[in-house]
Amino acid sequence: MRPGDHRAVAFSDEAELEPVLAPYVSEGLAGGDRVLYLTDVTHPAVATGLLRGWGVDTGCHVAARRLDVRHIEVYDADRMLGDLAEAARLARADGYRALRVTTEMSWGLREGADRLADFESRVHGLFSEGTALGLCQYDRRLFPPVVLADLYRIHQEPDSDLEFDGALLRIRRTVEPAGIRVEGDVEASTLEPLTRSLRAAASRGRGDVHVDLGGVSFIDLSGLRALLETAGSLGSRRSLVLERVPDHVRQLILLIGWDGTPGLRLGGSDRR
Repeated sequence: MRPGDHRAVAFSDEAELEPVLAPYVSEGLAGGDRVLYLTDVTHPAVATGLLRGWGVDTGCHVAARRLDVRHIEVYDADRMLGDLAEAARLARADGYRALRVTTEMSWGLREGADRLADFESRVHGLFSEGTALGLCQYDRRLFPPVVLADLYRIHQEPDSDLEFDGALLRIRRTVEPAGIRVEGDVEASTLEPLTRSLRAAASRGRGDVHVDLGGVSFIDLSGLRALLETAGSLGSRRSLVLERVPDHVRQLILLIGWDGTPGLRLGGSDRR
């Protein structure tokens, strides 16, 4: 991430948060940023301990005032925006490249979805000035999926969810549900980007991986095998869930008998 970026991470437990938050904080401390970690439901000492457990050298950076982990004290959008703008100004005045912010967004539940969305839109404008960058933390256990999806869209730049865009195939990352959306033809020339995207989707979290096949016009046996191999790699507690499966693809899976593959689940059909 660079100054001006405003992103979000949705997680269900600390194990899902670590692969995103730990590098985000570490890269800021190793680079030229001042890091501000705003907590809500988590005590700052606990958040600092988590970062330390994830390999972040919190002690020296806190002492040097390069890392500031603190609890949100004022839940007023105007005040929070003003405080962030001032913190970004001070960071630049102290010689830092930018202010790198991460915030627990559970406080927004007390404000309501509309007011939270308004805040996110306004803070997006603040980050776009290039003196700060932000990573908003959304706990899936607290936010309804529909609300979470709407909030996620505020953070994304156009096509920032696009993982691959070729002449025959397009793959997009999805948030709710977590996984990928596949559109076009899956065959020998497009197998590698599909395999890469499946591997990335499996590594992003600890829950099921959803693959939306509603836009697939053709898929050969090598593409189906890539899906099955991904399902087999997830372990006994996770599944690869195929969503909006076109009838011709579903019939092929049933004909071969691959619908009984461990770790593979067939969701709804997308009739065409």
